[in-house]
Amino acid sequence: MTITISQDKYEFQPTSRLIAELKLLEKVAKNVVVGSKTFEGVRYTAILIKGMPLSSQKFTVSNTDVLFLLPPDYPQLPPIGCYLNYPWNTTGEGDHHFTRQSYYGAPFLSDEGWYWYCVGLGGGFNREVWLNSWKPSHHVNQGHNLATLFVTARHAINSDD
Repeated sequence: MTITISQDKYEFQPTSRLIAELKLLEKVAKNVVVGSKTFEGVRYTAILIKGMPLSSQKFTVSNTDVLFLLPPDYPQLPPIGCYLNYPWNTTGEGDHHFTRQSYYGAPFLSDEGWYWYCVGLGGGFNREVWLNSWKPSHHVNQGHNLATLFVTARHAINSDD
């Protein structure tokens, strides 16, 4: 597992909370790159997981990169879905969570080669739903965190449900 913290033109220092969550994430993911992404004036912490394996029954490629954009008030609020750098076919019997559009306020990054996937913990992307169902804990290894987000996304992306 490699965690790389990339520097952009802004000074980026991960918080102690983020560092602890990255240590949990390294147990379930490989090749993690951490940086920042500014979109429409909002600066997100970008968590890139390179080479996530994909189901051969569902996809014509063996892996994809996955991007989570953590909002400025993370972990109080989770990211809105995640992004894949693979433009999977969304027509016909496709996965209705993979729309090639972004919804619920998630940044639209298709022009940059990132395609939004509607997945999250807590059942929805309404702020009231988040506040009632997204459950991070003061203890990083309890409750929701980057590892639980990644495992949920990996399962949803690869599942036929």
